[in-house]
Amino acid sequence: MKPTSLIALLVLVACCILGAGCVQSPASDNAHVEMLLLLNTMQGEINGALTAIDRSAEMTAANLSLTGLAGPDVDALLSEALEADPSVITATVIARNGTVTAVQPYIDELAGADLSGQAVVQEVFTREAPVMSDLFALRQGGHAATIEHPVFSSDGEVIGAVSLAFQPDVLVRRYAEPAVAGTPYTVMALQPGGLVLYDADPGEIGKETLNDTLYADFPEVLDAARQYAENRSGHTTYSFYAAGSGTVVRKEAYWTTVGLHRTEWRLSVIREIGA
Repeated sequence: MKPTSLIALLVLVACCILGAGCVQSPASDNAHVEMLLLLNTMQGEINGALTAIDRSAEMTAANLSLTGLAGPDVDALLSEALEADPSVITATVIARNGTVTAVQPYIDELAGADLSGQAVVQEVFTREAPVMSDLFALRQGGHAATIEHPVFSSDGEVIGAVSLAFQPDVLVRRYAEPAVAGTPYTVMALQPGGLVLYDADPGEIGKETLNDTLYADFPEVLDAARQYAENRSGHTTYSFYAAGSGTVVRKEAYWTTVGLHRTEWRLSVIREIGA
């Protein structure tokens, strides 16, 4: 959230409180301000981490333009790219025909694989520009996304791409957990379509809020997911299970947007407001 957006939301909160004749308690007023400040801070941190991964992929792609797409120098470059962020799990070079020419750490089933059918690979070659993928399930368990940069030849033709795969839940958790430690708040990150990228409950990660039967009995959750999809920032209330419990409680959430290369995540701070 830009500073102006944060100020606008804070003003909106103040106006709502005044317009309601100060019906809300001072504690509730303070909670709204705290939630917005936490959200603003995490937005900057998460965007910064995504940018660091992006820059690493960009620099690696630039170096590969000089070294070519395979060889010992390439493996060294990929190993260095892995240091971009603790959430990065693989660094891969993909030839223009979609074949993996190098990967670090080495994964036998990925080396030499044909990735030409992957939408994100097709997009980086079609657009000849960097892209960030949506979340996908890993064969070994867990979930990941990729940031990919095209590799250009000396005459400006795309000859391949660099792909850094990272775990969004690991990335978000590094900032979310310390931000809300000792507070009544929790953090969630979703794709605009409702796919959960990060949640305090690991069991929620990878679920589709608009499709999963878990949410069928909670129409307000589905409505909130639609609001997330349609608005880059906002505020909502709904009923759902308390964290780690089967008890249904009222919750409220503020959210904003983070992301890169036309791919957006909704980042939300949530608190329980009653049974």
